[in-house]
Amino acid sequence: MDKNTIEKSMANKKDKLNTSYNISNNFKYVKSNISLLQAIELYGFNPVKKGTHYFILCPFHADKNPSLAIYEDVYHCFGCQAHGDVIDFISRYFNLTPSEALEKLAQDFGIDLPSKKQKKKFKRQALKMQKDNKLYKEYIRKYNEVYNYLCNLNQLYTKIKQAVEKPEDINIPEFIEACHMQDLIQYWIDLLLEGSIEDKIHVIKEVLDWKTKMK
Repeated sequence: MDKNTIEKSMANKKDKLNTSYNISNNFKYVKSNISLLQAIELYGFNPVKKGTHYFILCPFHADKNPSLAIYEDVYHCFGCQAHGDVIDFISRYFNLTPSEALEKLAQDFGIDLPSKKQKKKFKRQALKMQKDNKLYKEYIRKYNEVYNYLCNLNQLYTKIKQAVEKPEDINIPEFIEACHMQDLIQYWIDLLLEGSIEDKIHVIKEVLDWKTKMK
C-alpha cells in the first residue's frame, strides 16, 4: 500500500464523517425531504408538463392560462412575478407565516421535526466533526512532512553512495546520521505506508523529535 492509497483511504473516512446526519435548521431539513412539485400536487393542483418544466394556474392572481412554472427548487409566475421556494408557496397560498408553513408541511407529509434536545445533539456532533477535521488536517500535514523528509534522506543516502566524490554532500549532518540509521529510516517509511494509525502517529512523533535534536 503506497502513500497515495493511504491518503485516499483516510480521505474516504473523512467523507463518511462529513456525511453523518446533521441538520442545520428545520427549513433546510423540510426542503430536502419535500419537493416543490410534491407539495403542489398534495394541495390539489394538477401540474401540466410543458417542455422540461411543469406549469399550473397561478393561485396568486387571476390566471387564465397556466403561467406559474415549477422548477426543481423554486417556482416563478410569468404573469404576476411571484417567486419562491416550497415554504414560500405554502406560506402565500394558505396565508401563513414561514414557520407555520414549515409546520404544516411537516405535519401533512408526516415528517418529525428535530426537537430542541435533538438540535443540541446535532450541534455537539457538528462541533466534534469540526474538531476531528482540524485534527485530521494537522495529521495529514505532519504525515506528509515526515514522509517527504525520510524519502529525501533515503535519496540523499543513495546519491552519495553512488558519487562519494562530492564532499559537500558528505558534510551534511543529517546524512551522516542517516548512514548510521539507514535501517531504522527504512523501517519508519514502511510503517508510514503500511502500519496502523497508531504506528504512523508514533513514527511522526519519533521523527519530529529526531529532527529537533539534529538542529
